Amino acid sequence: MRARTAAGQKGDARGARPSHPPSRGGPGWAIPVGALVLLAAAVGWYAMRPKGPDLGRVVNLEAPGEVVVFFGDSITQGHGVRAEESFPSLVARDLGIPMVNAGVAGDTTAAGLARMERDVLPLHPRLTLVEFGGNDFLRRVPLEETLKNLDTIVKTLIAQGMMVVILEVNVGLMGDPYLKGYGAVAERYGAVLVEDILSGILSKPDLKVDAIHPNAQGHRLIAERVGRVLRPLLREADRRRGPMGRQSQDFPLPAFQGVG
Repeated sequence: MRARTAAGQKGDARGARPSHPPSRGGPGWAIPVGALVLLAAAVGWYAMRPKGPDLGRVVNLEAPGEVVVFFGDSITQGHGVRAEESFPSLVARDLGIPMVNAGVAGDTTAAGLARMERDVLPLHPRLTLVEFGGNDFLRRVPLEETLKNLDTIVKTLIAQGMMVVILEVNVGLMGDPYLKGYGAVAERYGAVLVEDILSGILSKPDLKVDAIHPNAQGHRLIAERVGRVLRPLLREADRRRGPMGRQSQDFPLPAFQGVG
């Protein structure tokens, strides 16, 4: 009896077939593949999402006043386009802010530093946007000197009690040392960085008036990039300082003014 039972068990073992994992086309692979697709979509969204400022580290959010100064070179000035087509004018109109365009064609960071006390500080702006660096590269100013001047400009403006936004400029030849330098200055002083405002513009003839200056369409792209950062920044600044910090409407500031 025992022998027959053992034989039966042995026969059953021989007749059993080992289980196999499901084929790749079967339902066992549906969940992992679907998860990978969702993960890839999430990573893509994260990489492409609009990047706003880290408001927790921005200095002088409660700065008084209303005027916003755009301080830079010919890109800010709007070389080659009408005044109303320049990105400072477009941003000011879109956000409804009083603006002074303090852009001067040909300025290096040294030239901007030299005229800052004349063209920016007397206006007591709540916010100044700083856009320099292209002419430094074209004139072969040493990188260390460019970043030192930019550092001094931002440090001085911050010390005067205003918010500062640095507009990162890459003419396509500067490379990482310039770009890393802009970010380091912003991080050091609690300023806001708008990354590579000329990205995809200087490589497309239909977005330029010449080799280095955007046309009206190029300025619209810059304005969109700057506006995406300024909108949440100014919204939070308004919330923090409250209605008492706003400019009286009895004496409204002009919507546009040029200097230089």
